[in-house]
Amino acid sequence: MAFGFVLVGGSSRRMRKDKTRLDVEGRPMALHQAAKLERVCGRAALVGKGADPFPGSGFPFLDDGVVELAALHGVAAALAWSPEEWNVILAADLPRCPEGFLSALLALARAREAPVLVPTSGGEVQTLCSVWRKGALPEVRGSIAAGRLALRAPIDRLGRIVLSEEETAALPGGGAGSFLNVNRPEDYEELAREATPHPPGR
Repeated sequence: MAFGFVLVGGSSRRMRKDKTRLDVEGRPMALHQAAKLERVCGRAALVGKGADPFPGSGFPFLDDGVVELAALHGVAAALAWSPEEWNVILAADLPRCPEGFLSALLALARAREAPVLVPTSGGEVQTLCSVWRKGALPEVRGSIAAGRLALRAPIDRLGRIVLSEEETAALPGGGAGSFLNVNRPEDYEELAREATPHPPGR
């Protein structure tokens, strides 16, 4: 078993509305991600700030307990709460990332026994789509205590595995298009256009 966690604690400043509630395949984007992780891992939860933004969703909600905005706080809360050794961390705003890729990433992390395994795509290390072992928690907490709040801080200090662009692309669904970050209205418009069926012949 593993546990999947969807990070929902961002400010959505560039979207100008709560992007976790944007519709993706008939449900809020955050719940779309949680359902995906539930199928991959067996169980899933949401991690954010304050009260549960989706009461009655069936997914547990963890308050990271910190006012400061940093995804690392969500990772720390997830690893501290998780009953499992293996944990998939996924941002709410990466809705294109497919189940097949997440399953393959988790299997690879287990096979290589990596404390953290992170893909690379589009020239960027995709820290918001990663697999973490629970044993990484002390390093995560140490980074927070030292004021190093970028996700790369504990990743770089752990004996982590960062997949190359080629290794990432070789996994099912590992192409660059799977890592569209829906941060801005135009990103969501692009996502919506892809989901709209086209008439035959177009």
